[in-house]
Amino acid sequence: MKLVFIGDVFGKPGRIALLKEIDNLKQNYQPDFIVMNAENLADGKGLTEKTARPLFEAGIDAMTGGNHLWDRAESLDYIRKNPRIIKPMNYPSTTPGSFFHTLVRDGFRLTIINLCGQVYMPACDSPFSALENRYQDLQSLSDAIVLDFHAESTAEKRAMGWYADGKISAVLGTHTHIQTADEEILPGGTAYITDVGMTGSHDSVIGVKKDLIVEKFRTSIPVRYEASDRGLQINAVCLEIDQGYGRAISISRIKYSTEI
Repeated sequence: MKLVFIGDVFGKPGRIALLKEIDNLKQNYQPDFIVMNAENLADGKGLTEKTARPLFEAGIDAMTGGNHLWDRAESLDYIRKNPRIIKPMNYPSTTPGSFFHTLVRDGFRLTIINLCGQVYMPACDSPFSALENRYQDLQSLSDAIVLDFHAESTAEKRAMGWYADGKISAVLGTHTHIQTADEEILPGGTAYITDVGMTGSHDSVIGVKKDLIVEKFRTSIPVRYEASDRGLQINAVCLEIDQGYGRAISISRIKYSTEI
């Protein structure tokens, strides 16, 4: 079973780039499923039905979130009603979004889950306890489990990789928007990467026009963020999972430039 997981899709430039390249991703990698992180889909903060629907229609099977998932008040009902939008499961049960979503093909059940880190992040419950408490139920519903771990600290992400090794098929880091070069299969058969990266403008500061962010750092005066549309890249990983044992066979980074 092959999964393409796409790193944080940032704003309109990221959406357009992905819509342009999704057929190429399908052709080049032949994935069974395509999943993406969508917490920055609408101008870098949250998602809306208007921004998510075209991507679902183009072939995205599920979307994961993070701390910005609910930044658009008008989208809360849409998130609540769409089971393919997955929230961090260490957030309250009343928060809109699914705790998990299971994708099925030819009888193989792939469950996608999402957790947020606690270090340098908004308040949430322990991601380690959340996974421990829900693991048996998830395992009974799944042949493989893939985690989008949305966290700031590389140490926390690495610790989650070791904690989850042998329990789930993959720990795929998101949130920092910078693709890391540490993809590997851990000893217990879990694929790991600290951060998948960002799909959107890389002639920027993590998606925002670079001059705005430089000015903010230089003066400490708040500025209104605007998504950059220059230097577009697709950042993703391709993951192959053994359907018999649920262990990861391979993980490879996807990183290339595109134009709109």
